[in-house]
Amino acid sequence: MENNHLKAFEVSGFKKFTDLKIENIGQFNLIIGDNNVGKTSLLEALLVDFDKGKSMVSLATIIFQVRKFNQLNDYFLSYFFSDLQTSLTPQIRFKQIENDTNFNVIKYNRLIDSTYSAISKRNEDISDSETNDPITYNPAEEEKMFNFNVPFVPFGSLYSHELTKLYSTNIQLYVDKKERLLESLSHIIKKIKNIEVNASYSFNPILLISESGKNRLSPLAAYGDGAVKLFRILLSLFSNDHYSRLMIDELDAGVHYSRLTDFTKSLLNIADEQGKQIFATTHSKECIESFTKALEETGLQSEGRIIRLAETKHGIKAYTMEFAEFENALLAESEIR
Repeated sequence: MENNHLKAFEVSGFKKFTDLKIENIGQFNLIIGDNNVGKTSLLEALLVDFDKGKSMVSLATIIFQVRKFNQLNDYFLSYFFSDLQTSLTPQIRFKQIENDTNFNVIKYNRLIDSTYSAISKRNEDISDSETNDPITYNPAEEEKMFNFNVPFVPFGSLYSHELTKLYSTNIQLYVDKKERLLESLSHIIKKIKNIEVNASYSFNPILLISESGKNRLSPLAAYGDGAVKLFRILLSLFSNDHYSRLMIDELDAGVHYSRLTDFTKSLLNIADEQGKQIFATTHSKECIESFTKALEETGLQSEGRIIRLAETKHGIKAYTMEFAEFENALLAESEIR
């Protein structure tokens, strides 16, 4: 599955990125940088997929479910391309094989109406001729088009009834997945024994947790934001079989600093088992320290990267650090955020 991981990534004409290039990408990537430098925009760009319909569903899901836009068409186009000249064609180029001289290329064409077009090509030069392959979305069909399986965990995204549906469909019926999920959650909910779906508390079924020594089950939401966020991330790692990567906005949001290392270790271990690549953002030095410690304790140092985005006079640039570099920076108490 490693060949599905991104090794290099370039994006231009997408939101704030005029010409952003990232080299030496690892399996586990923590994205840092100042406010409004484009960390979340990078996660959105990473939703790219050669299945054009899948790419567009992912981006449109962000608009409807995360950004809370109530229309597609012009709002959709202006949100993703508002900062750039209309003459600049948005495009994404990426490599999945190290030392490959060719890039995979996806181009997006803006149209003047509510139709949105995506063009994808494999291992071809971007100057080659293009063929339009339009994809039209009808907001009236939102239920069919948008799903909770998009590999993006947004900031502030905590408990919702969709989690119950995902758990029931993708985890509850599989003994091995359920055991690994419970084991990983035990880093946050120490005495967890089981997770059950129950409809007696509300109109919608909810998730209940049983613990050793407790006679009564408690709703998952009662265990706090850290437990819910880890549950949501783990559920995404187990559920998204058709995606090779998971994007997490503000990895440490809602997680107490004392739990961050165990939280991150659980995430890294499951992502490694599932062959998934992680891209996560943070503003927190504690999160960087926990990420570093978790990589060391899981033996995954060689796959860890910190990618720092910075505003320069030539636009936003990315700087990639391998484990030894950011570990030494932390030991020297250098500011790397």
